Amino acid sequence: MADLRIDIISDVVCPWSYLGYTRLKQAIDQLGDDYRIDIRWQPFELHPDISPEGEDRESYLTKRFGSQERLNEATHALQQVGIENGITFNFSEKDRLPNTKLAHQFILAASKVDLATPLVLALFHAHFTLGQDIGKKAKLEEIALSIGMQDNDIQYAYQEKALTIVNKKIARLKSLDITSAPTYVINDQYMVHGAHNPEAFLKILHDIANKTPTA
Repeated sequence: MADLRIDIISDVVCPWSYLGYTRLKQAIDQLGDDYRIDIRWQPFELHPDISPEGEDRESYLTKRFGSQERLNEATHALQQVGIENGITFNFSEKDRLPNTKLAHQFILAASKVDLATPLVLALFHAHFTLGQDIGKKAKLEEIALSIGMQDNDIQYAYQEKALTIVNKKIARLKSLDITSAPTYVINDQYMVHGAHNPEAFLKILHDIANKTPTA
């Protein structure tokens, strides 16, 4: 039996984090019962300068990409990759790009009750497919309740303690020169960057498992 702990450094508004997990999950599903996988989600802010109220997606990203044409090209390419991986990326002129700090606090709260992965996937789907504003408290609460979190879990997400922990995690990851998402840290030793295809992930996991003492 091989144990693999996978820390996923990601942001819920990062499309490649969504693609990366989808592909990683395909690889994990091929590993079989001889592997115990412990996935832990770690916070990363793709757009740390966004105001707490969020910003218009198109305006913000047009500035980042340099032109509307470049943004449109990148969006179309992303949608095609999404189709190939079973993900529907929907974008409209009304979309908001949220500040994700509070979402990370909700993910921290979800991790305490073993619901982090369902919450992250629900947030990905809400943002990218449904076009919902996951920076709003009411929307975060609705999604959290839909995946089984309780009121006390939600209240923990609002506590100063949760904010402090998230900020410390973000600062620590920056100190380790982790500057992009998704990044995967496996068994606290091996760092993998980017949304690799399932075959590449499978090879990486096999190789690391063969170097790890079995239980």
